[in-house]
Amino acid sequence: MALFRKSTLRTLLFLTIPFFQQTALGATMEENMNLAETSAVYQRIKSAVDSIRLIDTHEHQITEQLRLNHHADLFFWLVQPWGFTQNTDSDMMAAGLSEADRLFIADPKNSDVERWAKLSPYWEAAKYTSYSIPVRIAARDIHGISDIDNDNWWELNRKIKEADKPGIRNKILHELAGIDLLILDKIVWVDSSLNNGPPPRTVMVKRFDDFTLEDNFVQPSPKDIRAIADKYGVEIRTLDDFLEALDLAFQSIKEKGYYVGLKSAMAYDREILFRDTPRRDAEEIFSELIEHSLEHPQRRPFEDFMMHQVVRRAGEHGLPIQFHTGAQLGPGNKITNAKPTLLLNLIQKYPQTKFVIFHGGFPYMGELTAILKNYANVYLDMCQMPVFSMSVTREWLHKWLETVPVTKINLFGGDSMFLEGSYGHSVIARRVAAEVLTEKVEEGYLSTNEAIHISRRILRENAIELYELERFLR
Repeated sequence: MALFRKSTLRTLLFLTIPFFQQTALGATMEENMNLAETSAVYQRIKSAVDSIRLIDTHEHQITEQLRLNHHADLFFWLVQPWGFTQNTDSDMMAAGLSEADRLFIADPKNSDVERWAKLSPYWEAAKYTSYSIPVRIAARDIHGISDIDNDNWWELNRKIKEADKPGIRNKILHELAGIDLLILDKIVWVDSSLNNGPPPRTVMVKRFDDFTLEDNFVQPSPKDIRAIADKYGVEIRTLDDFLEALDLAFQSIKEKGYYVGLKSAMAYDREILFRDTPRRDAEEIFSELIEHSLEHPQRRPFEDFMMHQVVRRAGEHGLPIQFHTGAQLGPGNKITNAKPTLLLNLIQKYPQTKFVIFHGGFPYMGELTAILKNYANVYLDMCQMPVFSMSVTREWLHKWLETVPVTKINLFGGDSMFLEGSYGHSVIARRVAAEVLTEKVEEGYLSTNEAIHISRRILRENAIELYELERFLR
């Protein structure tokens, strides 16, 4: 039986066996018939994969100090308190959890018993989705709790609270998950301690298009424009003044030294087709934006113009730009806004800029494959894809290893705001890599040594080269 057909069984097994014991999974009766070679190959590849110090290409991790101030607990794992959804709560909302109840659960001022009572029916509905598997893995591996249910949630909650002490970030991310370096996309704007730079073993990407953060050059309001003027010490009256401030912003992030790229998540707000707006049109809109806010339809040509400005400068400064594509978290998002093919005009116009396409473009993987094969400046990042769906990730990692230059594939980005989520995701990503590469060896497509070489490429070395991270690893 091909290992690919056993992947569902392995998924069930690795939910019951701690990560630290998973390099030698027990075999089924059918596997035992021809186990010697398969088991030996799998164990060798899995051992090699588990030894890799990961480069985590995409995180939203809050600082340890903010976590300690917030007093993390089980509800912090399941429902993020920052005003927007992440993984598990997104699926619980798909199962019917209301926004009012989500906010009640997120509020630590409410009693734990009442919070669990509101949460538990929706957790029971969502606990079997891939989004929830990292949480269950973390409960098992870190706290010895095999399941999260009415019988043991209180004990798990107690253990999480007791473990929440200084040093927990290093223990979970770097010791248990084996993450050597992570790339942080700050989205929790109350995390002010990041203003002075990232924590150890962390580098950052910069957003220029998010109204919740500083430096909103792409979707600005009059308030944003004034804030940018104050920050960079320039008077902004014209579009030329605004572009001068953008140049100063790029200069600033290069001088800081810990920014290794840019990030855009505008697919949550609008379609990611950025047309080539004539400058005179952008100037007319900007003259209005200085005075008053505009609705999106009136502002869109200016957003398009500014995205071109940002993308061009990214290439000039050697900064890859990460684009959110594909599936979005939370209710009511429009998936067609996030198709990777919408970026083609930018990709074609700015060949010197490196475009990193996030989340494997899920569910537009086929279209993305054609782009990856046609454009040298486009790179694949499968961050969070293993927790969208492990089986889909296995299928497409198989296909991408056959179609895309291996130097353009990155497999792991934890994409989480809490430490334990990234740990669970790392376990899944390593397992998917080992399974797919073993299958490739069994098929005769790769040798075992080639499979091990590829594992280091897709889990570490490609990211080091793409983001020029060597200087941070000395």
